[in-house]
Amino acid sequence: MKDLILTIRQSLSARLSLCVVGFVAVLYVAALLLMLHYARTAVKKEALAKSEAALDGMILKIDNQLREVEQATVNMHWHVQRHLDNPAMMQEEMQEDTRRMLETNQTVVGCAIALDPEYSKEKQCKPMFCSYLGSDSISVSDHFGNKPYTEQEWYIRPMTTGKAEWSDPTIENLRGGYPIMGYSIPLMDNGRVVGVFTAAISLGWLTRTIEELRPFPRTYCALLNQSGVYIIHPDSTQLHAGTVYQQLEAYPDPALRRLADNMLSGKSGSMSVSIYGTDCYVFYKPYKNTGWAVDIVSLKSDVFVTYHRLQRRMLVASAVGLLLMLLYIWHIIHFLLQPLRFLDISAQRLANGHFDEPIADSYRKDEIGALQKSFRAMQRSLGRYLAAIRQRRAVLDRQTEALRVAREKVREAEKLKSDFIHNMTDQMVQPVSAISSLVNTIHNGHDKLSHEEVVKMVNEMSDHTKTVTRLLDKTIEVSLNQQKDE
Repeated sequence: MKDLILTIRQSLSARLSLCVVGFVAVLYVAALLLMLHYARTAVKKEALAKSEAALDGMILKIDNQLREVEQATVNMHWHVQRHLDNPAMMQEEMQEDTRRMLETNQTVVGCAIALDPEYSKEKQCKPMFCSYLGSDSISVSDHFGNKPYTEQEWYIRPMTTGKAEWSDPTIENLRGGYPIMGYSIPLMDNGRVVGVFTAAISLGWLTRTIEELRPFPRTYCALLNQSGVYIIHPDSTQLHAGTVYQQLEAYPDPALRRLADNMLSGKSGSMSVSIYGTDCYVFYKPYKNTGWAVDIVSLKSDVFVTYHRLQRRMLVASAVGLLLMLLYIWHIIHFLLQPLRFLDISAQRLANGHFDEPIADSYRKDEIGALQKSFRAMQRSLGRYLAAIRQRRAVLDRQTEALRVAREKVREAEKLKSDFIHNMTDQMVQPVSAISSLVNTIHNGHDKLSHEEVVKMVNEMSDHTKTVTRLLDKTIEVSLNQQKDE
């Protein structure tokens, strides 16, 4: 790692490449984030539209399925109603009518005719006629559900209101138990409700039919009645867990309560909620024919799966693209800076004194080419200048050598002169000292000295003076000869 950092610091092309790619990466990341933001918005909008369309399709599918059952029930109800006037044929025909209802309608899993107990006594017939779809054939039974039919909702509500309507889900125990719901039409005799004709469908079959329209793999649908009881739910245990409000009391959640309020009040829309710790989008609409509320629940991870896949691919593509850009820019900059590296090598050679090595001319017309040409011209100029300097240096060396020789000669002459003067001085010391001594003697004792002694001293002084004069003349003569030589 340290070697890599050191290499980057020492490489101008690497630093320029990193700077360029870093700047481009900032712009690219900013553009990528902006694009991903709009992509997320578009994906969310598309997913919401897709889910809403799926919800509309489910409502239409439910409506078609229920209307098909309603129409078949109405058609068969007329035939059953007609037999109420013929007590002799009632028993046989009503049992046959329930069987025929199952044979002619594949969506119907059970059919029953339940008469008022008092009315069945009057007609002297069975109060209950029931046919249901077994594992491989149609079976007949004289009961329906887990309790007397007179206590079941599908019988009580039409008998009370005198209107045809759908009952809430129930569990029948004829084939091991599975959730069903029925469409019940009251049977009338002389204006009096005397029984109920009902056709039941399997909620499992209806759920599977609806799930074919799921916009996403893990999307599921739920159907609630006006009281908040689930009619359709992927978890069958929820069909018998009471109203949605009773379930929320056990597991309170303000968002889910607000969702339930909106659904049961007949509103339509969507909400983002957390269901069992999973973030979901819930799309809901009222089913206006019955007052039910339909919703579909899509996991956010499914809604944004395309976005996340796009995000991963964009990140990988971005990383690869930036890496390729770095390599490409490094290669281009490395190629463009090659003359500079050549100039650097040439500069090092010049620094080492290799001024005569030629620098190749550049074919490039840009600034680097101009720099290489200028450097080449500078190298030539330096070569000429250094050649002139070397020539002048040779002249100076010769002159210096001559001066050195002359200086040596001067030093030798000075030495000889000094030695000569010193020798002359030494030779003058004695005569001068003798003269000085004679002068002092004459000065101090002239009155005591005889004439002959004085004359003798004077003659000695004259001899010494001539000696000094002769030495001085010799010195002057040598000095004059030296000046002539110089």
